[in-house]
Amino acid sequence: MNETQGNKDAGRVTHFLRHPFFLLILGTALSYVFIPWISEKSAGKRLLQESRINRATDILRQGLIDDERLNSMQTAFEIFQKHAASDPDNYKSAQKEFREYFDKVYLEFDQHAWWWDHDLPVQGRVLGLPSDRLDRIEKLHDNYVKNLIDASRQVDVLRALFLAKDYKPEDPHNAEALAGTRKALDGLLASRDRIASDLAGVFMPQGQGW
Repeated sequence: MNETQGNKDAGRVTHFLRHPFFLLILGTALSYVFIPWISEKSAGKRLLQESRINRATDILRQGLIDDERLNSMQTAFEIFQKHAASDPDNYKSAQKEFREYFDKVYLEFDQHAWWWDHDLPVQGRVLGLPSDRLDRIEKLHDNYVKNLIDASRQVDVLRALFLAKDYKPEDPHNAEALAGTRKALDGLLASRDRIASDLAGVFMPQGQGW
């Protein structure tokens, strides 16, 4: 009797669980629980990807600022030499003004170049990059800094030559120095741009390379 009653109860439960109305209620309940969770997870992933893309884009933009300022300093020395050579008897006052201008431009470069990328490893961790990418960021960052040091040394060559008290506008060595630093800075710029591009690529979401 008990076994028969148990079979009947089990049959009723099975029938109830298969009822379209019950399945509708169950589906509705699950949608209230899981759809918001799925949407939230999807939105979080999308936001993370957007943040990584924004960081990658910013790396290229900040690197371009370094390029522009280094190039402008080289160009400024070239223009100064051209003007001084055209009027070698009256270059002292122009040299003084140029020194003030150069100090301002170099300070702007110095305040930007050594700081914008110093926390990239931390940003990588915040954005959830895997350990191999974090290691890659560290190496690329070190290479970028070394490149900037080399570029700064080239600028220092020009500063020591053209802002010296014994600077001679008609000295043929001036043109040689300008040509040498221009070639060196152009080579460093090409290498630095590759480093910046690689850094940006590390932050890009997988499957969305350059």
